[in-house]
Amino acid sequence: VSLDMTGTLPTAAEAAAFLADGRADKRARKVDELLERPGYAAWWATRFCDWTGNNSQTNQNNGPDRRTEVSKAWYEWMRKRIAANEPYDQIVEQIVMGTSRLDGESYVDYCKRMSAAMRDGAETSLADQPTLPYFWSRSNFNSSEERALGFAYTFLGVRIQCAQCHKHPFDQWTKDDFDRFENFFPRVKFGQAPGTAKEAEAMIAALEIDPKKKGNELDNLLAKMVTKGAVVPFRETYVAAPPKPLDPRTVERLRKEKAQKRQKLLGGRTATVLGGEEFKIDEMEDPRTVLMDWMRDDDNPYFARAIVNRVWSAYFNVGIVEPPDDLSLANPPSNAPLLDHLADGFRRHGYDLKWLHREIANSRTYQLGWRTNDTNRLDERNFARAVPRRIPAEVVLDAIRIATAGDEEAGKLQASMKGRAIADAVVSPRGGSYALTVFGRSIRESNCDCDRSMEPSLLQTVFLQNDQEVTTLIGRKGGWVDGIDRGVPADPATADLQQRNGERRTTRRNIDRMQERLEKARAAGDQKEIAQLEKTIAFLRTRLDAMRAAGRPRGAAATPPGAGADAAAAASSAGDREYSPAEEADIARLVEQAYLRTLTRPPRPEEVARAVAHFQELGDLTAGARDLLWALVNTKEFVVNH
Repeated sequence: VSLDMTGTLPTAAEAAAFLADGRADKRARKVDELLERPGYAAWWATRFCDWTGNNSQTNQNNGPDRRTEVSKAWYEWMRKRIAANEPYDQIVEQIVMGTSRLDGESYVDYCKRMSAAMRDGAETSLADQPTLPYFWSRSNFNSSEERALGFAYTFLGVRIQCAQCHKHPFDQWTKDDFDRFENFFPRVKFGQAPGTAKEAEAMIAALEIDPKKKGNELDNLLAKMVTKGAVVPFRETYVAAPPKPLDPRTVERLRKEKAQKRQKLLGGRTATVLGGEEFKIDEMEDPRTVLMDWMRDDDNPYFARAIVNRVWSAYFNVGIVEPPDDLSLANPPSNAPLLDHLADGFRRHGYDLKWLHREIANSRTYQLGWRTNDTNRLDERNFARAVPRRIPAEVVLDAIRIATAGDEEAGKLQASMKGRAIADAVVSPRGGSYALTVFGRSIRESNCDCDRSMEPSLLQTVFLQNDQEVTTLIGRKGGWVDGIDRGVPADPATADLQQRNGERRTTRRNIDRMQERLEKARAAGDQKEIAQLEKTIAFLRTRLDAMRAAGRPRGAAATPPGAGADAAAAASSAGDREYSPAEEADIARLVEQAYLRTLTRPPRPEEVARAVAHFQELGDLTAGARDLLWALVNTKEFVVNH
């Protein structure tokens, strides 16, 4: 539930506390707690950015607000609203009805507000705008056809691309349906609004910019100047004025035309919601108001169902309607009463997203285990059991970071979104993290759910086993393995063991250094140096054997110098094991810590025995911990939620 709801792997301490909690309502308590964490808002803002198409490559790069600034503002705008639990229909309204200017704001005042938000050290940001105009300003969202398709994918979960050319034999939408729906969008524009060109030119003239600078060269210069406090012109998302009334002759001619040709001649003057009513949009200031009113209607068959189905799919890896963005007569839900129950409840609760998450996560269906019986062994559609599913790309990368982190760093990563992949605002198919690409992060090229891949691949296995990023994270300074090496206890009960491990490592290093000096002394024939070094090496080896035999507590006396072979033989009386039985018990606690921090469960007895045997074979606590952590990160169980 932590992975699904917050995109975050639980820490070892959190897993242990949950396992030890005997209260009957501990699951519901955990769900409520997770919904208040920053990871919830961060992860679901990322998912909403997937569905709405926040791609830095397609965010317009034709003004002072650069692509990356737009992407970050888009993400932060979404995160703030999800954190505040604003009703879903209000969030959608602020996107659908998005324009750049505030009500009653002049073009000059708009440019001043935008410039102030982009100034270095500004107290406000582009994310503070009341609406999200960037949804309409993408370079792949300029034509009315593109907008009709993307709008249907994003807010209705409906695929209408086939109807652009013809009626698909298995779908309900005709080309006439598409054309009529498309008419809602031509008046939404992005660029230099009519009547503002002279004001923009005056701003540029006031900045004393070389008049020869045009296009990208001018935009790049303005982008630099605005950060220093200059007021510069901005392009904007706006709604064009309705067309002029038709003259009587045209009206008479339209009456005589066939319906399809009449619709074509009318152009943007009328529009029809999918499967519904026709509207005279040339009488409206903003035709998008019709779309919002229609989507909010209790009888709308798509709006509430689409988001409910998407959220359900995120928890089960399969939607009640699958694919989640294909609500159609030809693709019925696997459980229509379930979808209706959730959609109706979502509307009754005021489009409360937290209610929806809570309802799903607290359900018996979500609590089911993944182990099969004879009745559900082959079922992956009716939710009779949990179906193991690979966790999303951003969650995988963050999980590796948290699993390999020391306790302090893991807590910070869980509490703060800084450096977290689930909070990475800038997504582009032409760059970014190799790991996220390998694991199928959404490329956001369309508004289709297919932009994200959840399929396993050989490259993913190779990355986890061999990539330098993974090995660096496992051995990094401040990580869990580094803490064991430095004697920083992952568990207070293992503090003595980790201290002794440090003493053993120091002793081994000293033996290695003395051995190198001995070889040089022998080569030089320095008998006095040879005798002294042999005596020192014998002492260090005796001391090391004594540590192995007795598991000497901190501060205990070492074997005295000169004790020689007799002391070594006595020290070896406990056998050839590197660690004593008492130390093996402490190693078992480290093994448990490794399992809790990676797989969120305690190890089984046979897993403990196998791991302890490996520690004994290596004779090095740090190397053993590194091997164990690497092995656990490479298990199928680590990258699969079940």
